[in-house]
Amino acid sequence: MFGILEERAIPLTDQNKFVVGVDGGGTKTNVLLVSMDGTVAAESTGGPSHLQSVGCKQSAFVIFNLIKECADKTQIDPSAIQSVVIGLAGAGRSSDRNELAASLQGLAIKKKFPLKNITIETDARIGLEAALAGNPGVVVIAGTGSIALYRTEDHKLLRAGGWGKVIGDEGSGFSVGRDGLNAVMRQYDGRGEKTLLTQKAFQHFTVDSTDDLITKIYHDHVDVASFAPKVFEAVVERDRPAHLILVKNSGELIELIRVLLMKSPPRKKLPIVLMGGVLESENVYSKMVKDRILSSLPHVVIQKPKFPAAFGAAIIALNAFR
Repeated sequence: MFGILEERAIPLTDQNKFVVGVDGGGTKTNVLLVSMDGTVAAESTGGPSHLQSVGCKQSAFVIFNLIKECADKTQIDPSAIQSVVIGLAGAGRSSDRNELAASLQGLAIKKKFPLKNITIETDARIGLEAALAGNPGVVVIAGTGSIALYRTEDHKLLRAGGWGKVIGDEGSGFSVGRDGLNAVMRQYDGRGEKTLLTQKAFQHFTVDSTDDLITKIYHDHVDVASFAPKVFEAVVERDRPAHLILVKNSGELIELIRVLLMKSPPRKKLPIVLMGGVLESENVYSKMVKDRILSSLPHVVIQKPKFPAAFGAAIIALNAFR
């Protein structure tokens, strides 16, 4: 099993070879430089690289700079990097993955820091490797977006969700934030209950009125998912509309798991790993999701991921050499 050790400087020799694992999301990007024995040599963290949020060119720019930063920390030549595996939110389509790989390759050549063997995976795919280290189980990721991936007992890969914020991503930070803002507008119209979310939205987005809030959302393209913690906060303050939003969205995540298990019912207790910003942090929503999983799916057990998501990408890269 691969182990993560403390970051350390490694002098360049002909024997030193590395792989790069990247975990790119809507909030941040984490890059690991990993030696062939599974030791983490360097780590760098930067801004978002979610393809559908920041676009292909910006995503490539963020990822390249973090890879180069790792290489600079350890003073290695780019030729020492044997493979780069990138797990990226919003990379479900092959055309998007191909475009990003080409952009990254072009940027690397332009910067005279060539990279070889670039593979783009979804964030769910690397999350599965990081969480379960090759064993059967389900990974549910809810950050800016949402998706569930199931490695069955006969090692088939099944997925549910992950269709983006326009037609999917139920149960995600974006979905919770959007529903919170919808509750604000429902109150404004007289279609919904009075809610603490109105004042919280004004404060969060630094506006004084509903008109200003609408302008901010549609013209300034604010981060809707960033409002999700305010919905959690309102629930703690016993706001009923906020509570119903979390009930609805947690139910959507349970449904992702349920439909996957129906396709291939496990013969024994199955591990469920919860990943992504809104589920890995301690908050009222993550607690609700865990409680509902355990009460509605008694044949599963919740466990923590074995490794960080970026190391899941590194595992995929390392496995190609074994």
